[in-house]
Amino acid sequence: MTDLSPSSTPRIHQGLLAGPTGQVAVGVSIVVLMAALLDLMGRPVVCDCGTIALWDGDPHSPGSSQQFSDWYSALHVVYGIGLFLALRHARPHWPTSWLLLTTLASSAIWEVAENTPWIIAMFGQAVGAPDYHGDSVLNAIGDTVFVVVGFFAARALPLLGTIGLVVALELAIALAIGDGFVLGTLRLLGVSVPPM
Repeated sequence: MTDLSPSSTPRIHQGLLAGPTGQVAVGVSIVVLMAALLDLMGRPVVCDCGTIALWDGDPHSPGSSQQFSDWYSALHVVYGIGLFLALRHARPHWPTSWLLLTTLASSAIWEVAENTPWIIAMFGQAVGAPDYHGDSVLNAIGDTVFVVVGFFAARALPLLGTIGLVVALELAIALAIGDGFVLGTLRLLGVSVPPM
């Protein structure tokens, strides 16, 4: 009889996930596949504005969602925190590496979905929202890096510290650019939220 109790930990003796080299290969493959899919979808590799930068702090500039990071990178940190907490709860006996690979895959799936015409239109046409025309591949890779940052922040911090970090990031985004999870959700629901 097979032991399916929560205390049984799956064991992989062979295969890609058995060791760090294979796990790194799978992680890199996830990011490369995401980048390739975005390129096939017609997303620009870098900003069409002619510059490449690590940061663009103006949500109304041509570099918004096109450079490596912007204010929305903080939302991806929060997303990484949420993924870590949800996955750790759902799969408490999985090793951290498996949780991280699942987080990477979830982030990659979101980045591809976020850059479909339907999601771009949904975000870009919400009442009072900043213009949104989708991400560059560079920005999607940056977003994925920030998801991983959130994953490791949640892993390292106690729960109250994690909650404090999420609240601080949400407030910072709201005060800096008048956006964030709360304000963005209200806009998607049709509530008129004036820009700050």
